[in-house]
Amino acid sequence: VAFAGLFYLAMIIFGYAIANSVVEEKQSRIAEILLTAVPSRQLLLGKILGNTVLAMGQMVLIVGVALAGLSFSPWKEYLSLVTAPALWFLVYFVVGFMALACLWAAAGALAGRVEDVSSTSMPLLMVVMAVYFYGLLSSGSSQVIASYIPVASAIAMPTRLVSGSAAWWEPIASILVSLIFSALTIWVGERIYRRAILQTGGRMGVKAAWRNTDVVR
Repeated sequence: VAFAGLFYLAMIIFGYAIANSVVEEKQSRIAEILLTAVPSRQLLLGKILGNTVLAMGQMVLIVGVALAGLSFSPWKEYLSLVTAPALWFLVYFVVGFMALACLWAAAGALAGRVEDVSSTSMPLLMVVMAVYFYGLLSSGSSQVIASYIPVASAIAMPTRLVSGSAAWWEPIASILVSLIFSALTIWVGERIYRRAILQTGGRMGVKAAWRNTDVVR
């Protein structure tokens, strides 16, 4: 439950921060100035990496304080049980966050103004919530499947590691699946971002952005 709560909150807080920063740059025409000097891929990568570092730093701080607090509590004998899953959670968090961060940036690029972000990001938010609850509430064979589904695996696999039901190779295989998924979402998000960032005149649909010609480098 703790892993799931941390993952969900970070995705929502930093996800909306990324989307809002993108649409603010677009609405104020700052993006047009930036893109004359910096390629869109580099601008997007810098935004994602910066927010990933901030989110990861927050997660490391929270998990580190929690483990330190546990070592001074009456339940300190459980420290060795949760340390390895906590470290795996941080690895999954980085992979999952980078996969979704690019999609949050695309949601911001589709919006014409800050007020539109809630509607352009709603499909992504619904998917994140569905996967979140699936990873949190799954059990048995359903949990095994969830531990290989990107994003849900960030919740399900550490849970299985705590319970001892996962073999040593399973988290490695799950991470590889998540990395492949991340590469795909980064490509999709970057394409939408590149083709929608300079479009003005209101919200832009995903299909329209996907079919649009490149307007920036």
